[in-house]
Amino acid sequence: MPYSKEEKAAIWLDSFGLDYAKKAGLIALAGSPYEFVRRFAFFRTAAEAAAGEEACARMERALSEEGYLRGLLEGYARRGIVCVAYPSPQYPEALRQIPDPPLVLYCRGNVALLGERKFAVVGSRRTPAPELAAAERFSAALSAHFAVVSGLADGGDTAALRGALPSGRAISVRAYGFGHVYPECNAPLLETIIQGGLAVTEYLPGEGPRKYRFLERNRLIAGLSEGVLVVSGGMRSGTRSTAERAFSYGRDVFAFPYPLGVEYGAGCNDLIKQYAKLTDDLVDIFEVFGINLTETAQEPLSAPERAVLNALRGGAAHIAEIAQKSGLAPHELTPVLTLLEMKGRVVSCGGNRYAPV
Repeated sequence: MPYSKEEKAAIWLDSFGLDYAKKAGLIALAGSPYEFVRRFAFFRTAAEAAAGEEACARMERALSEEGYLRGLLEGYARRGIVCVAYPSPQYPEALRQIPDPPLVLYCRGNVALLGERKFAVVGSRRTPAPELAAAERFSAALSAHFAVVSGLADGGDTAALRGALPSGRAISVRAYGFGHVYPECNAPLLETIIQGGLAVTEYLPGEGPRKYRFLERNRLIAGLSEGVLVVSGGMRSGTRSTAERAFSYGRDVFAFPYPLGVEYGAGCNDLIKQYAKLTDDLVDIFEVFGINLTETAQEPLSAPERAVLNALRGGAAHIAEIAQKSGLAPHELTPVLTLLEMKGRVVSCGGNRYAPV
């Protein structure tokens, strides 16, 4: 795609792998990426103080190399990467509001999703089965009104993305460059997202996953979104850091509640104690954003189906307990439970146990 001179300058400056503070310091010297590049010789001494001699030497070599920028842009194009730089009109306005916005977003997929309303759904790798099903269902409903933003981790993030993918409004924010996939088991999911949604990162293609980068990435998930739903997480989890960032940015935070003693829900419960909105129904989210959600949006339930859901109000139960509470014979329950699973209202927990979604 064609880039303006300011966009090209930002992409050039970003190619040296400097951290946010150093890039911001260099831009501050000249007032814009383009002016810094154009007058590099003038700012050379001050640039060394801001970014270091080694970085400035690399920039100097790149400026003397006639095809450096052209080769950079052609390399991105070959990989299917579109660069959305801070000076670009496509750059999300919400990210401009955070304290440390990335200079360039490297994108594969439908870049137009950056211009839509966005809502984040995040969860732990060890999210329980009922909450995974609920995350997928919530995400599917949210995708009718928002592009759904998440990471790419197995568990809660994967469920959120799968829920949004049928609408074409799934955005995966990666903590590493497009030369890597982590976890490798989600490589097929990533390709599906690129084909039917959007994958985005602030990292150069060769930059691999590092622990600190996941925390850096979480600020982008929070910053892009109008709200964040935390479906699971421990007291010191990555999902909690996303929620904390979102709260500090003035975003609405929502969280699934958990029973006592559930380790991977302790973070959710603690967030609810502090500032998150307890969320066990889509209405809890939609009413905050003025979105109407009526019962007609769900498939109608038969009398046996309603009886089973009433029997599961207390949480997961064995099929024998469900039969006793619902008044249905065990042989009558199997088709009813199957239909409820297809409608996304219950989930199998294994061992003939079922839980409501």
